[in-house]
Amino acid sequence: MSNAKIALNMSMVKFIMWEKGPDYTFEKVKDAGISYFELSQVDMTDDFIKATLDASAKHGVKVMSTSCNFEPLFGPSAKGLDLVRDLDKIIDVNHKLGVTYVRDSLMPRSCMRSEEGFHKAAEVFNKYGKILKDNGLKLYYHNHHFEFEKFNGKTGYDILIDETDPELVGFEIDVHWAQRGGADPIKYIKKLDGRCDMVHLKDLKIVFPDIEPSPQELLHKEQCIRFAEIGEGNLDMPEIIRASIASKAVYLPIEQDSCYGKDPFDCLKLSVSNIKKMGFEDLF
Repeated sequence: MSNAKIALNMSMVKFIMWEKGPDYTFEKVKDAGISYFELSQVDMTDDFIKATLDASAKHGVKVMSTSCNFEPLFGPSAKGLDLVRDLDKIIDVNHKLGVTYVRDSLMPRSCMRSEEGFHKAAEVFNKYGKILKDNGLKLYYHNHHFEFEKFNGKTGYDILIDETDPELVGFEIDVHWAQRGGADPIKYIKKLDGRCDMVHLKDLKIVFPDIEPSPQELLHKEQCIRFAEIGEGNLDMPEIIRASIASKAVYLPIEQDSCYGKDPFDCLKLSVSNIKKMGFEDLF
């Protein structure tokens, strides 16, 4: 038995949340069998926070983390908050929602491109992690694939792990993106024992494109790689979940960046069903 719980990352249903709001979205999330929800890519207005708290109480779906960026990345009209610009609001929003976990979902492009950039990012994460800790919160970093570029034999991700204070900065490892970056997600989950309270469950599937690609596109543009429902791809999800539990994960948010035209709640239900078939019914 484990105290870890399956959750859902909002990116999978963001268009529904934007259009229909928390009440409708949380009802559908609960109907799919999920009781924990990770907010991201939303405007944290007072009205939205109130609607989220009301929907949470009504449907029994708890918000367990919120998302931010390191600094503004997507222009003035982008949804969401940024550590550099919105620190006070991030603290206030999480206190209002009763949430402890704050996840940074992407670092600036300037940090992605060099070893120096990763050293800088680690320094900044420690700085903001200390401020958030002093306010009862915990900062987590969510990876993609670029963090696994090597600099003098060491990946950017390892630089972040080694140079951030475990008391101030945790890691929300995304297993799909780690695998796509050429890393072994299970190895990193084990390495992050005690520092990965959240693990993104996201499968990776190989599907030949519907439109015939050129050989150049097929071999150089990742034309065959897709996101997939949990258990429908090639990752060893049972072992990933077992490793996550052993490394003291608290939440395992399901995430599928694209559903390729299918209803995201149908995709979510398939993921839930497959996880239960793997023997993890106690995680719901």
